[in-house]
Amino acid sequence: MAQLIRVCIRGVLILGVVLLSGCLHYDLEVQFDSQTHGQFVQQLRWRAGTIAPNVMQEPWFQILADRTEAVGGKLKLLDNDALEIRVPFNNGKDLESRFNLFFNPSEEQAPFTLPSGEPIQAELSLRQKNRFVAISNHILLHIDLTAVPNFTDVRSPLLQTAKLLEGRIVLTAPWGVESSMPEISDEGTWLLTAGAINQLEADFWIPSPIGIGALAIALLIGLGYSLKYAVLNQSKR
Repeated sequence: MAQLIRVCIRGVLILGVVLLSGCLHYDLEVQFDSQTHGQFVQQLRWRAGTIAPNVMQEPWFQILADRTEAVGGKLKLLDNDALEIRVPFNNGKDLESRFNLFFNPSEEQAPFTLPSGEPIQAELSLRQKNRFVAISNHILLHIDLTAVPNFTDVRSPLLQTAKLLEGRIVLTAPWGVESSMPEISDEGTWLLTAGAINQLEADFWIPSPIGIGALAIALLIGLGYSLKYAVLNQSKR
């Protein structure tokens, strides 16, 4: 009986948090613009309610700002219910380093958490192979949301519809993205599931300006020699 009462109290408290603060929409987008430039962008948007006016003085916000600055990124408030973290990277190895440092800092630092305190752990690995005119990329991304409650299995119909977090992972590249995993909506987009380990695995290509330039030069040289010998042969006739 006592255990049942504790479960009911916990359910009421969680529901109160959801109703008062609203669902948090969390989006993570990894953007590859070129071989030497890209960024990963996180947006946290409160679906109901607004960010408190003094959020910039909150310890959670300051920890997040310090962590963003440590990996060379910028944090800004978009409006009264959202904030954005934007971290640039120069190449694949730089992305891997900055991303993993943001989500898995040193032991002296606290883990990345939601405003309500639930930790989010994530890890990214990227394998790249140079194919002369383009770079082949294989990305594997884990986002651990097991600490975020998922109420779909509880008996209470009211709690089943409550959500502390929802969102998506988006991967964009110049020549598109290929994956054997089921994509929920557009190409390169996966929905996040609270209470579970979310995994993204995909392949994509990035054009190599150096390789394309070298190929163009070789073609021009070959065309030049062909025209030269064609003219010489014509003049000998």
